[in-house]
Amino acid sequence: MGVRLTASKAGFGPSAGLRGIWYSVHPPAHQARWIGIPGSGLRHVRAMTDGAAGKSVAHMRRPTVPASVDAASFLPRPGFFASRQEKRYHDGIHAFVRGESQNSLLSFGTVLADEPELPSPHLFSAIAIGRMGGPEAMQIGHLEAVVESRVELPDRLQAKYLPPGPINMSLTVRITDRVSARTALDLVGAALLLAEHYQRVGRLDEAIGLVQQLHAANPADTGFRLALSALLSADGDYEGVVDLTRDASNHNDLGVALLHLKGGALFALGRRFAALAALRDALEETANRDPALLKAVRYHRALAYEATGQKKRARRDLERLLATDPAYEDVRERLAAGPTNGMGATSTRITSAPTAKRL
Repeated sequence: MGVRLTASKAGFGPSAGLRGIWYSVHPPAHQARWIGIPGSGLRHVRAMTDGAAGKSVAHMRRPTVPASVDAASFLPRPGFFASRQEKRYHDGIHAFVRGESQNSLLSFGTVLADEPELPSPHLFSAIAIGRMGGPEAMQIGHLEAVVESRVELPDRLQAKYLPPGPINMSLTVRITDRVSARTALDLVGAALLLAEHYQRVGRLDEAIGLVQQLHAANPADTGFRLALSALLSADGDYEGVVDLTRDASNHNDLGVALLHLKGGALFALGRRFAALAALRDALEETANRDPALLKAVRYHRALAYEATGQKKRARRDLERLLATDPAYEDVRERLAAGPTNGMGATSTRITSAPTAKRL
């Protein structure tokens, strides 16, 4: 059995008697004990451009399926003697795969009326409500039911009517404004999606708690470390960010994003030369790195150069940005006006809200 997350009004905490207790790096006011989720892991991570970040919320929330005239036709069908519940679940899955969110929601609602502990109808309902732009509270309620459930994912109906193979489905969850991660339709995916929603509605402590559990179970997983670092940065816990990113390296886009966060946290702590060193490391290797992410790092490195009195180097970075993207941030204005006073605190968030402040 996997470890179950338990919810209460005070947030998420451990089920008693389980292994894997971990103390957070969060300040004492927020310190908590968490139980990790074993066997979790992000399967794929990619960086997003700024333009996509603000325009792809519905798409990123939607599980991906292979291009097909009717992908749902590849799924198993209930037998003649199948129960009414199984037939309604099958209807819900088919409607879900076809993008018929309202129909899928109605079918899953019927299933949940008979068996409210089943987690997969809650997960698919949350995604369907998100597709339709429904209330955050309803999405959160369904996702909380998933992580509270004593039944593991995939549950018996998901395993039967959405087996691996016929359709490749996954969740894509925002880790930062420029980095997203694709994960399975399982407890980990639900927890990450719930953390994203928590942050969107201002429940940052609960979002941090969920991602702490994922990171605790997989401390070597860079995706979870990035997600937690981003949340701690949003909460102003810059010491926690520095601790999590201590050994970050420029080995891929995730490493670049971690070094970017590290630079912002160090700058916020007044350690400007250390911040500059982290931002330099983030740009040390640029081959096969996401261009939008590199532009954000270069922009903040220019401001860090200015803050440390290295005006010529700052100008070189700004001029390079102007050459590649004349409309990027306020680069043109900065070059025209001369030096600025500093970069300010970098703010990177899990949230996929279009109104969230960008890096």
